Amino acid sequence: MWPRNPTNLPLSCLPSMWQRFPKLRTGFAWLGLLFFLFVLVSIPLIRYSKAWLTTEIPLQQADWIIVLGGESGQRVFGAAELYHAGVAPNVFVSGEGDCRLIVRRLVMAGVPRDHIGYECGSRNTAENALFSKQALSDTQPHRIMLVTSWYHSHRAYEQFRRTWPEVEWGIHSVHAGDSLYKTLAIYEAGAVVSEYIKILWYALRYSNQTT
Repeated sequence: MWPRNPTNLPLSCLPSMWQRFPKLRTGFAWLGLLFFLFVLVSIPLIRYSKAWLTTEIPLQQADWIIVLGGESGQRVFGAAELYHAGVAPNVFVSGEGDCRLIVRRLVMAGVPRDHIGYECGSRNTAENALFSKQALSDTQPHRIMLVTSWYHSHRAYEQFRRTWPEVEWGIHSVHAGDSLYKTLAIYEAGAVVSEYIKILWYALRYSNQTT
């Protein structure tokens, strides 16, 4: 044990916390290094994310518009715009959490309720694709347009195409603001970095799988 501080000695003479706990010092050093490397890697991932993550494939005509849950603002606007432009006669909402909210907002945006279908059970993109296929396969669609956020568009397109290859897929990636490429993805930085990790996981988990 360290001796108590004599009243005639300044505290600066006592061993520091780092001296008393060398493993703690080493742990903080490694933590700092990992944080520095994370920031270093994240800068180009965020800087070029709008070019690397965005997929946009237009369709003039489709049988369905599928809008993915998880963001009930811009995705609703994107799906409603496509519907009113005559791209497809029906909209399908996929995803737990906000699917019924998206349905209500689509109705508020002028999409007739009897032209909207939904499933609220899917918890991720793979289930979005699988449950949408199960719900819509009886309608025998030939072309379907996906609507999702720009940073999610590449992975969503690849997963739906992998799960339901008989369908011709288009995708409309939505974003806030006037132009997708005007600003850096600062506000979406967390979602962007997370998306790179998810893309890697989906590539390992689902690349050789078809449904």
